[in-house]
Amino acid sequence: MSNLDLFDRLPAVAEPLPAVVPVVPEVVPEVVPAVIVPVVIVPVVPAVVEGELWVIDATALLFRAFFGMPPRYSPSGVPIGAVLGLSQLLLQVVRRNRARRIALVYDAGRETFRNRLDPRYKAQRGEPPPELVPQFELALRLGQALGFAAYSVPDFEADDLMATLACQARAVGVGARLVSVDKDVCQLVRDAGPAVVVEDPKKGDILNEAGVRQRMGVAPAHVVDVMALTGDSSDNIPGVRGVGPMAAVALIEAFGDLEGIYADLGRVEALTLRGAKGLARKLEAGRAEAFLARDLVRLCDAVPIDGLGAGPGRAAVPTGTGGLLTQTSWRGPGADAGELFDEIGTHGALRAFAALRAWIG
Repeated sequence: MSNLDLFDRLPAVAEPLPAVVPVVPEVVPEVVPAVIVPVVIVPVVPAVVEGELWVIDATALLFRAFFGMPPRYSPSGVPIGAVLGLSQLLLQVVRRNRARRIALVYDAGRETFRNRLDPRYKAQRGEPPPELVPQFELALRLGQALGFAAYSVPDFEADDLMATLACQARAVGVGARLVSVDKDVCQLVRDAGPAVVVEDPKKGDILNEAGVRQRMGVAPAHVVDVMALTGDSSDNIPGVRGVGPMAAVALIEAFGDLEGIYADLGRVEALTLRGAKGLARKLEAGRAEAFLARDLVRLCDAVPIDGLGAGPGRAAVPTGTGGLLTQTSWRGPGADAGELFDEIGTHGALRAFAALRAWIG
């Protein structure tokens, strides 16, 4: 959803990279300097919790890789630079944390249920770059070939899959770590066990409930109400015209949620807030937009990952026996992974992930 990087201004303490399994040179050497960075961890929660589920927004990493890596092509001429960059970013996240239970989530296409709620949703965004288009499917196949549980469900976004997997993990007594820079996922953070935290894929910075309050001004439970008032320009969500972040936070602190605000608009003028006298009129004029925006911003935590449903786009869920904890347990690349890497034209990433899985133990 939103592209805002939550971690840009987070205070942090630099730490050296942990010991890592060496990457086989065949894995695009020029890509490595662009993505291997010193680990930075904010000391608000333990760096790793045994058994927790790591949910990684693979589509977001693919975009980051595409715009940060040089172009590369397969022997047949298909663009693969972003996919190779994605493999490097995934390698960095997994080896930094010795993650064992991992799910990759992907957007399944441009259209989702939110476009039916409001046709303006993300309407300002142009088509993806032509060289990136064939790499969406390749990125999904890459995750599957490397042995990760890969989820892509038509009509839903990767953030919705994050919400669903975090909810299911908590239901079976396991915490979740959401690897994302999207501010929308702040609404999912929970300190009470099993905990849900957000981690920056590049640096390792972590947000718990205190971190969300520092970044968003409110607790995770109120993030959707604040964003409903302010809107989100990156997703073309208007919100209430004339209500900025400071006013939105003050309103939620005073009234609790949207229902509380609109049940007592007459009290808004009494707030010790600049422009409070005109704020009630703005809120009344933007009532419908506020509730619509909240529906757009709120993540769905009940995506049907046990059945793909209907709709166009890329679709995938893990197959085989066992529940969530079994299906997300990473056992390394599959026996047939070599076929994809033959197509790509390099086996470096395949060997690197196989060696990494052996090193994790």
